[in-house]
Amino acid sequence: MDYIQALHVITDPTRYQILHLLMERHYCVRAVSKKLGISEPAVSQQMNILKKTGIITGSKIGYHMHYVVNLDVAAQIFRQFSEEFHLSAPENFMTTECICEYECERKKELPER
Repeated sequence: MDYIQALHVITDPTRYQILHLLMERHYCVRAVSKKLGISEPAVSQQMNILKKTGIITGSKIGYHMHYVVNLDVAAQIFRQFSEEFHLSAPENFMTTECICEYECERKKELPER
């Protein structure tokens, strides 16, 4: 799965809430359901989507499957995103040159050349 599809999966509001919980600790479907106030089948469906992307993994503890975020996969997704937009170099966003076609606030702040 490419990172754009993975970002689409992550940004769904319900899946984002699930990931937020799973970043804190591992949970089973029932616990996530109670914490988020949505049905277990709905949580299970969202978990399956997250599992297919590899963003979460599960391990059986007793009778229940407990899920955690796969940090390696999450890091890879965000690394690809940052490389695509060259986000590792924040100086790209704060250059002294403004190339706006119209008058913008940034252009007004810059000294005349």
